[in-house]
Amino acid sequence: MSKLLDVLDKIKEGSPSPLGFSVKRPEKLPGMALIGLVSKDYAKGIVIVKTEGLDALILANSGDPKDVNDVTENLDGKPWGVKVSGLSRDNAQAYQDSGSDALVFDIEGTSASALVNDELARFLCVEADMEDKDLRAVSSLPIDGFLMSLTQGNDGLTLGDLALVGSVSRRSDKYILLEVQKPIEGKDLEALRDIGVHGLLVDVDAMGLDNLKSLKTSLMEMPKQVFKRRDRPIAILPGSIFAPAEEPEPHEDEEEDDEE
Repeated sequence: MSKLLDVLDKIKEGSPSPLGFSVKRPEKLPGMALIGLVSKDYAKGIVIVKTEGLDALILANSGDPKDVNDVTENLDGKPWGVKVSGLSRDNAQAYQDSGSDALVFDIEGTSASALVNDELARFLCVEADMEDKDLRAVSSLPIDGFLMSLTQGNDGLTLGDLALVGSVSRRSDKYILLEVQKPIEGKDLEALRDIGVHGLLVDVDAMGLDNLKSLKTSLMEMPKQVFKRRDRPIAILPGSIFAPAEEPEPHEDEEEDDEE
């Protein structure tokens, strides 16, 4: 199984409470995964991802697996993957042979046969404002999650931003990764986590080292999520809207009346 999916599973499920009289503290986990996107200087970006303790690394790639062969040998087991515009079956296999753990891709230009390998984490790039029918269609594909990009204003996260993200996260059981270009404050991070975001993808060069450190700290200091009844996701299943309503089962009193 993909190491990146293991990381997302672990964060989503949280640290188990110690059993019995154990005094061992549960492992401290971030509120969301922090994944570094490296699009320029691979060697420099890899050092930053390792030094700052990010959860995983995604390399923005031209589509040629040879571009990543020589730069991923010193990751010390940290999950890494590639972000490409399109993907063929041969390239998907070549990335896996190089040690890639995850694939991030567009729907256009990606071969169906490139997704048959479930040992890799597969993330489809989507628009947050897609229509219901489109979300239904892509949700049926053999993928593990979606990557959406958030266009941030100067006033922090808005309700409109949350609504866009929630329009996908609340209607799908896939993992949600969100690509951000600017730092996000603590309460805004909680809002994104609570709306269904599982990880943030940040360009390590554009974000800057100080902002990256601050974001990592904020994620580690996030309080645990408190689930409320209204927070339950609502899955829209094909055909469920038009399914006939089930007749209620008769009460015991009604059954006795019928017998008489």
